[in-house]
Amino acid sequence: MRISDKEWKNIEFRKNKFRELESALDQAVSGRDNKVSSFLLGCLADGETGKAAAVEKLVNELVKSMDSYGIRNRLWIESDETIKDNGLSDDDFCKMKATEEKASKEKIPCMPTRFKEFIHDYLYCMILLMTSEMEWVEQIYAEPYADSFQQLYLHAKRVREFSVRPIEKRYDELWGEAYFGVRGASGLFEIFSMAYESITGKDIGDSLTQSMKDGLDTYCQEQMQMYDEFLDEAEDNAMTDEEIEEAISEYVDVEEDPDMAELNRYFDELAVRWDESEKRFRQEFPDPEGFCARYMKLRELFYTDESRDIRYPLTIFDILVEGMLDVFLGRRGMTLYTDADNCARAYISIKKQIDAIKKLREEA
Repeated sequence: MRISDKEWKNIEFRKNKFRELESALDQAVSGRDNKVSSFLLGCLADGETGKAAAVEKLVNELVKSMDSYGIRNRLWIESDETIKDNGLSDDDFCKMKATEEKASKEKIPCMPTRFKEFIHDYLYCMILLMTSEMEWVEQIYAEPYADSFQQLYLHAKRVREFSVRPIEKRYDELWGEAYFGVRGASGLFEIFSMAYESITGKDIGDSLTQSMKDGLDTYCQEQMQMYDEFLDEAEDNAMTDEEIEEAISEYVDVEEDPDMAELNRYFDELAVRWDESEKRFRQEFPDPEGFCARYMKLRELFYTDESRDIRYPLTIFDILVEGMLDVFLGRRGMTLYTDADNCARAYISIKKQIDAIKKLREEA
């Protein structure tokens, strides 16, 4: 049977709707659909002074949960094969084995210190952005972060995806953000950067450290050359705002095009709404200096630190964050996985639905 293009579109639509249900089911059972802001309100009710302090408390507990999960599942120590594949010397290998044996005997935490710095700053920045007024980022086609523990897991999957890319690919994105003004293109840290620029009034490209610039010079030579040529050409052929507006008006006469005038009015109203949203963001955002300082630290670690203590945990970052949330939510009874009776009831109910769906498919 031949399937038409129209029917293929319908199939994709239906498939996506069922995948949304699959995700919703996973979140409902795991408890990751709980709002992060609700936990912060609980911290404030317990006497925390200010949202930043509540976020700090939450982050500390999340980091402890991740460490606990990593120790239980021996995720802080790579396998012997992986260590050797990474080209470590025999001395390095022996030291790593000694550390593993010591951790096993003394049951001490093994989360690498530099990764602990990264995850602490990363979670702090993420949670601040997730629970702040950020409708305004839509003006450059970026989707604000959702207020849920699921958002932490979803972004963690993207962190892992970006971190396992060859270093040249990682620096490609850094170059695009810093020199080409790429925004709204689903960059890994684009909303972090947009918040930084809104708070400081500075271009994110001006924040590059020397080690980041060195990396760009090494891995993005062709792009850097193109950028320099572009600047030279722009300087020779620069157009003023008036010249650009005049050139556009040659193609569209707004006054004689009612549809275009109406569209412009809509965008003007939208711009006002976005401006008000960004104004509220700047007025209400807690700890702007702390956010900017932490973002600068985690950004440099992500792009420039090639040590095993950073790079290996990033290759399993989504696994670590999912385990972290299982531990954190499980300890608070916020997941069905810790409730044997209700988990069994949910399982049986879902199993019955699957059997009913199979019957429908057989009858089709």
